This record gives sequence, structure tokens and C-alpha cells, in this order.
Amino acid sequence: MHKEYMEIVEGLIDKLTLSAILEMLERICHKKAENMRTHWQDEASAKLWEKAARQIEQINVDV
Repeated sequence: MHKEYMEIVEGLIDKLTLSAILEMLERICHKKAENMRTHWQDEASAKLWEKAARQIEQINVDV
């Protein structure tokens, strides 16, 4: 993984929280799923994005 990207993500976690970042990722996954369905008619990819959103939602963070 690129060091500069890791530093960007670390900075975001420091400014927000890990929990907030995970919530954003979950929302992004839902939006990507919606986009796949609406604009690309790609149900298979949409289901994968929805699965990712559900998995992120299940993560419990106490940091």
C-alpha cells in the first residue's frame, strides 16, 4: 500500500474517529451499490457493494 495514502487515512482517523470513518465507508458502499444498479444495471456488482456495506456495519470499534 502506498505510504502517502496510509498517512492520509491516518490523518482522517485522527481528525474524526475510526468509527466515523467506518460509517462513511459503509455509506459509500451503499451509494456505489445504488450507482451500479441505477446507471450500470449491474446487479452482481451492486450486491457485492451491499455485502461490503453490511460487513463494515458489523464492525464494532472501541477506539
